[in-house]
Amino acid sequence: MKQKIQKYNINKADNLKTSENSGVIIEAEKPLSQSMLWKLQTDFFANQGPEAWIKGIVPQYITTNPYIANLYAKTVFGYFRDYASREGFDKNTTIYIMELASGVGRFTYTFLNRFLHMIENSSLKGLKFKYIVTDLADRNIEYWQNHSFLKPYFESGVLDCATFDMTHDEEIRLRNSGEMLKEGKLKNPLILFANYTFDSLPQDTFYVDKGKLFEGLITITSLGEEVDPSDKSILAGLDYYYTDKQIQGNDYYEDSNFNDILLHYKKHLEDTAFSLPIIALRCIARLKKLFKDDIIMLSADKGYKNQEAMYKNYHPYLSKHGCISMTVNFHALELYFKGLGGKAIHSIYEHENVNMSLFLLSQSSHDFIETEMAYNEIIESIGPDDFYIIKKGIVPLNKSLTTKELLTFLRFTVWDGRTFLEFYNTLLERIANEEDFPKYELISVIYNIWDHYFPIGEDGDLAYYLGTILAYFGYDSDALKLFESSIEFYGEDAAIYYEIALCNYNLQKIEKALECIEKSLSLDPDFEESKNLKNLIEEILI
Repeated sequence: MKQKIQKYNINKADNLKTSENSGVIIEAEKPLSQSMLWKLQTDFFANQGPEAWIKGIVPQYITTNPYIANLYAKTVFGYFRDYASREGFDKNTTIYIMELASGVGRFTYTFLNRFLHMIENSSLKGLKFKYIVTDLADRNIEYWQNHSFLKPYFESGVLDCATFDMTHDEEIRLRNSGEMLKEGKLKNPLILFANYTFDSLPQDTFYVDKGKLFEGLITITSLGEEVDPSDKSILAGLDYYYTDKQIQGNDYYEDSNFNDILLHYKKHLEDTAFSLPIIALRCIARLKKLFKDDIIMLSADKGYKNQEAMYKNYHPYLSKHGCISMTVNFHALELYFKGLGGKAIHSIYEHENVNMSLFLLSQSSHDFIETEMAYNEIIESIGPDDFYIIKKGIVPLNKSLTTKELLTFLRFTVWDGRTFLEFYNTLLERIANEEDFPKYELISVIYNIWDHYFPIGEDGDLAYYLGTILAYFGYDSDALKLFESSIEFYGEDAAIYYEIALCNYNLQKIEKALECIEKSLSLDPDFEESKNLKNLIEEILI
């Protein structure tokens, strides 16, 4: 049979070609999951470390903001209520929550912040759990261990971390405690988080036509032209195309559960390509074995949740933003869990940006009543995709909204720092000019914003902006704490030391104020505000 060729030009996303690339072949006709691209992917994350998120190379906001973390916390709290009602429940054993490919650790912090508040103010207080933050890149793990906001959680034992390779690891060694999680040792279930994870893992791609199943083999070629120096993608200078090769037999994979998924699509699809998140499936299979087939998983990613979304699909387009990513087949994950006797619940509404799904599997006889109730309440109201859509509509209108409306929306976002930065200039203008400005409400918002924020040194020094407002209203001691965080994550700056000096001056700490103003002027001798404040301080000291 003549092989079918489908080609994508990765430098022109909308250009779909159906002829072979004229470039030099670097790698020929490999199953997508075995392509050299994934070695490039691993090297990219290892080399970039936290900088991939700090510099905004890899997107993260939609799956790390306080709103989505709060939704996850509510769902897990529901599961804890279910688990605590199990017959023979032992509250002295540890329940594990594990986050895959945690990146810079922002979701970790935000989730723990919300979840601990729920647990400590409920009848479940004292229930033992441990959150395991994982990644393959050592630089990311070192970053978490040294981050001042995560250290209290590490020290309390509620947080631990581990290197975890989703392609083959069968055990998990926790770095802080030294504990080894391995088969036969664990009694409790696993709660698994996978946010913006499966889209960046190796997948396979297939094509169904007239009852026949084909594997999509990828060929990588060099474009043979000068690479744009501004293109930092791992795909810079490369192109690719797919060739379809018919599969004989029904044992393509080592696991019959995976082959059952292929057979399902072979029977139910026509003239359509579909992807299979094979590394995700293998990872879940190993983890469920480790935790005795007792696992729930929450995942938010770009993906499709039903067969209708696959209609007339092509083989995957590899989007690039430094690393590569693909749409995730959540329907295949659902088939896997159902094949094992589990279930899946997806978002009700069609999503524009991110799909959120819940997967449940347990060998015990209990129902997931509280878990499903919490999750259904989320997906029937405002889920993470809905939140993002609303936010994109509200933020551009911020100047036309009342101050009360702005502060109300910030509460709705669960105190999102990014939204505050987008409102900052509007709020600043109104502080000085608006009659009956809601000063105390804004101050309350500021404290809550900072409490829910995990600084990484990205664009927008939130600590500085919050601190300047607190200082303006006379909350100098609290403003100083924020300015110290600004220095920690953004480095020394003349403007910061001026603000610190001014706070100390207002607190009647004149010697300290002079010390800080000297520091400001050493960084920028022409900083006018610092020169004026120095003159004022020296007049007092004479």
